[in-house]
Amino acid sequence: MVFWCDTSRGATNALVVVLFLALTACVAPRSFSGPGPGPGPAVDLKARSETAQAACRAQPLVSYVARAKCLNDAAMIAAPLNENPDLFRRALNARIEIATRVDKKEITPEEGANQYAEIEARLAEEGKARLANGE
Repeated sequence: MVFWCDTSRGATNALVVVLFLALTACVAPRSFSGPGPGPGPAVDLKARSETAQAACRAQPLVSYVARAKCLNDAAMIAAPLNENPDLFRRALNARIEIATRVDKKEITPEEGANQYAEIEARLAEEGKARLANGE
């Protein structure tokens, strides 16, 4: 059985690129050491995480929770680089909680974005305080 889908070649190519980037982020090996030249494993993890996050944002918005889960999965690529895993987990949890409230129309997307920015700022301050205290 053959199905015909009338899409432009550009849209099809864009979809293939987005899927490739998303899948690459999911299945690429997560090696922390390796021979040969290169920018280093930390830079690689950060770049892969940013690429995966961009792929999430490029996908059509189905729901804010789905987008939040995709962004959290992308952020997890660089999770080993976090100095404060507990703060990192709190940020990921907050993203899901806020997205749920946006999907339920309890708050607007703008309010959710502002709330998440405030939470990130507080967590960043807490991380800096820990660093200053030698924790």
